[in-house]
Amino acid sequence: MTDIYDLKQLSNDTWQAKYHGNYGNYIIKLTLDEKFKVKKYSCSCPSDYSPCKHIGFVRDEIKESILKINKKCKNNQITVSDVLQNVSLDELRNFIVDKAKFDTNLSNEIMLKFVGKTKNNSNVNIYSQIIADMLNAIDCDNDDYDEYGEVDIDLSFFENWLKKAKDAITISDFKAAESICKACIEEYVLWSNDLDYEIDSYVYEDYQESFFDILEEMASNNQIDKKSLYNYCKAELNKQHYANTSAKDYFNNLMAVFAIDINPEDFILSQLNQIKNISNKSSNEAKTLFNRLIDFYIANNQHYKAESVIEENLQIDDFRKKVIEKRIANKQYKEAKSIIQERLKSSIGWGSNLWKEYLLIIAQKENEVPTIRKISYEFIENSFNEKNFKIYKSTFSKEEWQTVFEKLYTTYITPSNQWNNGFKSNAAELLIAENIKERLLEYIEDKGSIENVEHYYKNFSSTFPERTLLLFQNTLNKYLENNLGRNHYEYANNILKMIRKIEGGSKVVSQMVHNYRVIYKNRRAMMEILNKL
Repeated sequence: MTDIYDLKQLSNDTWQAKYHGNYGNYIIKLTLDEKFKVKKYSCSCPSDYSPCKHIGFVRDEIKESILKINKKCKNNQITVSDVLQNVSLDELRNFIVDKAKFDTNLSNEIMLKFVGKTKNNSNVNIYSQIIADMLNAIDCDNDDYDEYGEVDIDLSFFENWLKKAKDAITISDFKAAESICKACIEEYVLWSNDLDYEIDSYVYEDYQESFFDILEEMASNNQIDKKSLYNYCKAELNKQHYANTSAKDYFNNLMAVFAIDINPEDFILSQLNQIKNISNKSSNEAKTLFNRLIDFYIANNQHYKAESVIEENLQIDDFRKKVIEKRIANKQYKEAKSIIQERLKSSIGWGSNLWKEYLLIIAQKENEVPTIRKISYEFIENSFNEKNFKIYKSTFSKEEWQTVFEKLYTTYITPSNQWNNGFKSNAAELLIAENIKERLLEYIEDKGSIENVEHYYKNFSSTFPERTLLLFQNTLNKYLENNLGRNHYEYANNILKMIRKIEGGSKVVSQMVHNYRVIYKNRRAMMEILNKL
């Protein structure tokens, strides 16, 4: 499979490859058992299928490669192992050092595998140097866009560093695990800050969170000092290069885990200072900091302080909603309406609907019929909504309603411009809500396509089976006159199955199929599909 390249084995049962596909270069990872059955997989392609076809392609490539190696061994052909049997340690070392000078992948593999053998291997600077070299070796210039406008940036070596950190924990080398995590966090941020904005969007950085998770788990298990870790996070946050990075949130979250035991006042002050330095207090960044502070207050049993943060920061819409809901629950309707009206001044279009919904709730509780009627009509005027329709209808007497209904129906069927005279789903939904079956049938007979008939026929087919069958016949006949292709024939076949379920439908379908065999006898795919019926 020539589209597969850079195939490499990451562990005993895990491989990674790249694939040049229709929409760019994809990264594929596979974990196989001894019979080459896929246990785990991932692919960066946009396919809706899981697993996608690339998984099978790469698995077959791996299988073929391994079988070739096994065949060589079986036939007693000379192998790498045979050659190395008579090579001295110095010869082998010199050969590897020489090759590693020009092969970045080999150099990275050696450093990753054997860095623990060096002196002072727990020193974070050693790991930082190696990881920085790996990152800087990645070629991601603006000129490296492929023909699909994408940049192929592979950071999967972080997965190997994650494994190395976990392996260090397994053998109780907690200092090494801590150093690896910190080095990966720090060096990644330094490297990513130098990326062009367009390229940065192609970088997959989920590995970052995993290193923070390891540090949190180690501190929780007392494998590293909590206070030292807290102070480390605080010191890193003061460095400018963490601004506008996801690492900033991870540091804050990690501090929050241990702050109650270490120094709660210091943590609160840290969050407040960060909020103070944000110019836009309604931004997502501010919202994240406020929420973290609120969660910390609640965890520290300071609920009144959490409430204060919410009440004092209504520029955050989520906070405003909580305050409004609290006022409504306490029957403080006047205050709630004031808070809503203040927000409505800066809301336009659909953005105002949320706040109008709260006004509608209050109007219902206060039984303010004119307000209920006004707001509920605004919600259904341009788009039918059953919930608000029922609220709107409830404000009229039975005698009033017929006139109001006709006016609303006329609004729904009136074209928005002289060129728009097609089917209006709002009108159909209104008729369904009112259970006016014959009028719905008449409307679809006049305006409907086969798709509309399919969607609405259950609302009237049991009451008007003959007219429904005729409607299906006419619209499906027209559909097949204007559409060719297997997908269209499959769709028509499904429609025929629906028709058969209607009273008298089997006889009608038999006649329709007979007619189609005569009219469309040269459509081979259609004849094949009709045979399935």
